[in-house]
Amino acid sequence: MEFFLPGLFVFLLSLAITAWVAPNATPAMAAILSAIFLTYGVYHHHKLFAAEYRLSTWQEGLKIYAPAVMILAVFLVIFYGIISFFASGKVPVPPLPNVSMPSPDSMTNSLNSLSNTANNNANSLMTSIGNSLGLNQNKGQGNKGNKGNISRSFLETV
Repeated sequence: MEFFLPGLFVFLLSLAITAWVAPNATPAMAAILSAIFLTYGVYHHHKLFAAEYRLSTWQEGLKIYAPAVMILAVFLVIFYGIISFFASGKVPVPPLPNVSMPSPDSMTNSLNSLSNTANNNANSLMTSIGNSLGLNQNKGQGNKGNKGNISRSFLETV
């Protein structure tokens, strides 16, 4: 029980941290962390077993086969690449859906109605601004105009 409970606690804590961090992780973050942990693991392993690596002699006889193994590996990679280029495997491409485009006449009709609506709105806006500023008053009323009305413009009150 001395080792079980602390180990179980560390496992549950790491599981909770992983469940909290993993959904926010990106593939780039996973690749960077994997490279860091792999580098640390190789360094720690080599540091721990440095004496065994120095005293190991069983692979000395295999050094003469290293060039042949490398040439064979390169040949297999090149051969696999050539076969994959000239193989008759086809990539399935799904068919594109038919998209119906509107006719050009309907587009110009829509633009004409849009411009007419914009012109009408602009004209009514300008008329209402002119009325509020007192620019569209009848000239026959003399100086009275809109002065007695509550809806005088700011420029008239100044």
